[in-house]
Amino acid sequence: MKKKFANVSNRIRLSGQRRMHGSREVIDFYLVHPVYGREYAFTRKYTRGTYEIVKGGIPIKDLLCLRSKDTMIMRLVEYTSLMMPYFMEEISWMAA
Repeated sequence: MKKKFANVSNRIRLSGQRRMHGSREVIDFYLVHPVYGREYAFTRKYTRGTYEIVKGGIPIKDLLCLRSKDTMIMRLVEYTSLMMPYFMEEISWMAA
């Protein structure tokens, strides 16, 4: 894992919830903390692989270390990595 995200707590998870958006299915992703609750992160296109990973919640540190041949999973990893500085700045409990 990249050192710049090393201070993210292991308790923070990325969780997903499927919903219909117009004519296509998407997943709403949420950052979940056991004490502070849930915070909306982003919405991405639905694929079975990405939903299987996040339906129960995956720790952010594990997600950022994930490697797969599935293109959509790797896009999720890259997008989450791209958004991490924003989450760290905007969500006060990200480093808690």
